[in-house]
Amino acid sequence: MSKIFCKVLKLSLAILSTSYFLSCGTRGQTAIALEELVVEQTGDLTNLTTSFPDTPIVEPGKNNRDRLSPVALEPELTPTQPDTSLPLINPYRKASTHTRGMGQVNSVSQLSDVQPTDWAFQALQNLVELYGCLEGYPDRTFRGNRAMTRYEFAAGLNACLEKITELIAAGGKNSVRPEDLAALNRVATEFQAELATLRGRIDSLEPKIATLEAEQFSTTTKLSGWLIWAANTGTIQGESPERDDPNATLFTYLLLNFRSSFTGKDQLLTQLVMGTGSAVNEASNLTPAILSFLDYSGFNPQVRIRRLRYNFPITDDLQASIFARGNTADYVDFNRYANDSSLDFSTFLFLYNPLLLGGDPTGSGVALTWNPGQGPLTFKAVYRADAAADPDSRTTNVFFSDPSRAGKDKRGGLFGDPNLTVFEAEYIPSERFALRLSYSLGSQGGDGYSTIASNFEFVPIKGIALFGRFGYALDYSDVLFTGTTDDDAKPIYWMGGFSFPDILGKGTSAGFAVGQPFVESSVGDVTQLNMEAFYRFPVNDNISITPFVQVITNPGNRSSEGTLYTGTLRMFFGF
Repeated sequence: MSKIFCKVLKLSLAILSTSYFLSCGTRGQTAIALEELVVEQTGDLTNLTTSFPDTPIVEPGKNNRDRLSPVALEPELTPTQPDTSLPLINPYRKASTHTRGMGQVNSVSQLSDVQPTDWAFQALQNLVELYGCLEGYPDRTFRGNRAMTRYEFAAGLNACLEKITELIAAGGKNSVRPEDLAALNRVATEFQAELATLRGRIDSLEPKIATLEAEQFSTTTKLSGWLIWAANTGTIQGESPERDDPNATLFTYLLLNFRSSFTGKDQLLTQLVMGTGSAVNEASNLTPAILSFLDYSGFNPQVRIRRLRYNFPITDDLQASIFARGNTADYVDFNRYANDSSLDFSTFLFLYNPLLLGGDPTGSGVALTWNPGQGPLTFKAVYRADAAADPDSRTTNVFFSDPSRAGKDKRGGLFGDPNLTVFEAEYIPSERFALRLSYSLGSQGGDGYSTIASNFEFVPIKGIALFGRFGYALDYSDVLFTGTTDDDAKPIYWMGGFSFPDILGKGTSAGFAVGQPFVESSVGDVTQLNMEAFYRFPVNDNISITPFVQVITNPGNRSSEGTLYTGTLRMFFGF
């Protein structure tokens, strides 16, 4: 027993005699000296069979996912299993009054994985607990009881090296305990190959990261679209016209959007459409009602391009759009409660201001949107050329016989007749109110054209919204309705209504609107009045069912025409 005591005392004195050397030496020298010393002094103890039953045993690797707390991960000592842990000072654990035996310390470089029972693992965990050099996983757990590969361990070690280097740079050497520096040097020496590989990989990633930060985008194209099935029927009451009610009809409308981006801030939209409906609402064929057709009717079975435009930012506040095919309503005269025939109203005159937009045929042009400081005020301007692809209709007549153009001075081209320019000021101080004031001018059918208009939204209380549009033609041509007999006609358009979002549950909506598309005494002997009511029920996020009815009195501004009633069931499929 006295021989054993002498050997243990010899080892203790040897370790104490090197403490000053450990705290002052260089990183490499300290680590090498400590390893040689431990190996040398433990060589005489490897054959000891003395056990230490009073040594406190701590179970290795208990899960501590909820917080970063010091966890002692030390193997249980047995007479046949020597202690392979490097004694580190842990300020959170009381010092033991018992001595421990120490067996041969195997080099960590001989291990393929780093286990929670390895001294290097415990050394790193102690540094993590003392200096907070690892913050854990996104769920705020450290998972310090799991084995890891040598490269995973090296990543954590590298983080601790950087953290302690920052502490020393900020507060000097006294900010880190000498024994912790010694432990860190020892582990760093054992993992110098992995650290070098890791840093090499990081260096190779830095230029790639810089490239990604500069570009931050790859060219992509996304597909979206929707399909409408609509069943429509109607009847007319009155003495005229003398014809039978039409049969019920079923028609479809398919829209596909291909959105491409080249910088992440721009967008190229290619929109394809096709349908099986006639040019007007089938039921409205009973009578020539003005602008009373369904917005998604009138598309033949051939696939065609309806919209082709490219949107891009000029500055943070100024956006531009160039369109080869598009409509003016794509940029101005929005209204949250009457603007989308797939979700709310279906009749054309409730979705757009026909006087302001000149009937809004498809054309080519450019649009600008300026929102100073991302504030409540936005200014918009749109130019549309209806016959941009036709260089000059008069020249074309020389080569092609086109009787429909006889007597018309429609120059065509990008800046020829017909064309329209719209200016709009939009004020949206909150989600409860919006006001838009617009002015349009141009040339339609060889005549000058100008209109003033307004558009508003108002939410007095939650669940109820008021909305409306108004238009007044200062200078009018017969582009909308050819029945005018007065060259000085100044027609008026108006509509208004109520909307009830989430009326019977989240996602449901209902609405009612009334309006007159063409108030002008020179056209007919009365004024046509349109009404529409709908209720939208969402089956899920992508499917909805909407029944709605239309009532049209004095169709075509004629008192001789009977009142028209139509009913439609609209099914919407979005994807």
